[in-house]
Amino acid sequence: MAADRAEQAVNVEQWQAINERDEHFDGKFYYADRNTQLYCKPSCPNRIPKFNHVCIFTSAEAAEMHGYSPCRRCRPNGKAVTDLEWAGQAERFIHSHYPNPLSVNSIAEACHGPSSEMQQVFIRIYGVSLMDYLDRVRMDQARFLLIHTKLFIKQIADLVGMPSAAEFSRKFKEKEGLAPTLYRRRVRNRDRVQQP
Repeated sequence: MAADRAEQAVNVEQWQAINERDEHFDGKFYYADRNTQLYCKPSCPNRIPKFNHVCIFTSAEAAEMHGYSPCRRCRPNGKAVTDLEWAGQAERFIHSHYPNPLSVNSIAEACHGPSSEMQQVFIRIYGVSLMDYLDRVRMDQARFLLIHTKLFIKQIADLVGMPSAAEFSRKFKEKEGLAPTLYRRRVRNRDRVQQP
């Protein structure tokens, strides 16, 4: 039974079934995408992940035990993915991929759904758009790095997924009311004064 719970590498026959979206293999195995943390049936109509991101499970339960969430499109466990679960998938994807270039389309594609529907669901559940949430996650990380590291602004911009130091500084000032260097200086000075 331990083999049923173990994550396995994809073999040639399984990879062919996934590429051909062969429904004859549905229920015989499930494939998971390590990048998106979702798992599917072989016949799933969604975009096929990269070969090196795929792992195989013999049951939907095993995939879920390893932390993978079911695909909204193919419903590999036979149950509908609720809007709350789907928005949670998007939130987790943002948190694990915020350093990369992301768009509403790329987030929705990673979460196996149409972008307009994903945006509407996310706003209804979280009260903000996907891109506003992404900005919030990036700024949270930027504040942490500004306070706890000596990294240059350009390095922090790169680490939080901003294409340039100038754009990062502009967006940071827009969100925080201070330029990043001034924010860093004020917080560090405040912390020095508060130390016994």
